[in-house]
Amino acid sequence: MRESLYILLPPLFIIAGYTEMKVRKIPNWLTLGFLICGVGGSVAVNGMEGLKDSLLGVLIGGGVLLPFCLAGALGGGDFKLMAAVGSTVGYPLVLWCLYYTVLSGGVLAILYAIWTGQLLKTLATFAKMLMGKKRKESAGLKKEPTLPYGIAIAAGTIWAIAVNLS
Repeated sequence: MRESLYILLPPLFIIAGYTEMKVRKIPNWLTLGFLICGVGGSVAVNGMEGLKDSLLGVLIGGGVLLPFCLAGALGGGDFKLMAAVGSTVGYPLVLWCLYYTVLSGGVLAILYAIWTGQLLKTLATFAKMLMGKKRKESAGLKKEPTLPYGIAIAAGTIWAIAVNLS
């Protein structure tokens, strides 16, 4: 029955993807609103078992991305988007969503590096990191372009649901 809640995800991903590409932010009203809808829908569909699975999904989905958010590797919107996904798909599917999100993020990072002409520079930096060399500090206030990770979260979640339903 939880599958009936997946209808919440396309509008979430469309709005989050649009705003992240347009203004580089995922709004709080979107992520928190969908988190509440996911928990409420889980309770309506599966009662207390749905509440437990939904809250575990929130804790795992958000909890795994929280350290990356605190370290500055991800934005707060990405962390809250994954928590909202967790509230909707619940436990244990949120684990698969995280797995496929990481895979999607890797593919998108490679495509993004090719698109921006940064592939060779990125690979060289990665090779240096593997050899244990520290990264040089960036020059001044120059900020390098970042990957909109909400897109990877959407792709990974859709991938996980497709695999789970097949």
